[in-house]
Amino acid sequence: MHVHVSHPDGEAKFWLKPEVELATQTGLAKHVVGEAQQLVEDHLQEIIDAGTSTFPIEVTNVSRHGLWLLVGDEELFLPFEQFPWFRDASIEEISVVERQTADHLYWSLLDIDLSVESIRNPAAFPLVARRQR
Repeated sequence: MHVHVSHPDGEAKFWLKPEVELATQTGLAKHVVGEAQQLVEDHLQEIIDAGTSTFPIEVTNVSRHGLWLLVGDEELFLPFEQFPWFRDASIEEISVVERQTADHLYWSLLDIDLSVESIRNPAAFPLVARRQR
């Protein structure tokens, strides 16, 4: 499980388990990262509770064309042509998915974050990759 922290100067991602640890950061001064980490540590249980609340999600099928998710009571299809990160993933990697908020899905074994809206309307969210520095 992880949390993203946004700041006007950049952003950071922190792993929450087994302990709070900086995963990545972009554009933030060292002292800002430290302050963000302290906030995450101070509110860790609240963050974990919010991320494990009752937002049901289940992978219901995987075929050579894509995968189907049951998100609450809505079934969504993720075609591999539009979501290529899943094409070569194992069933286990695809199946380990968390619905961290009503609109945020996270595949921890693949380190993939997607919004439910981007699955519903992929044309509005073109594939873009950012280089890690």
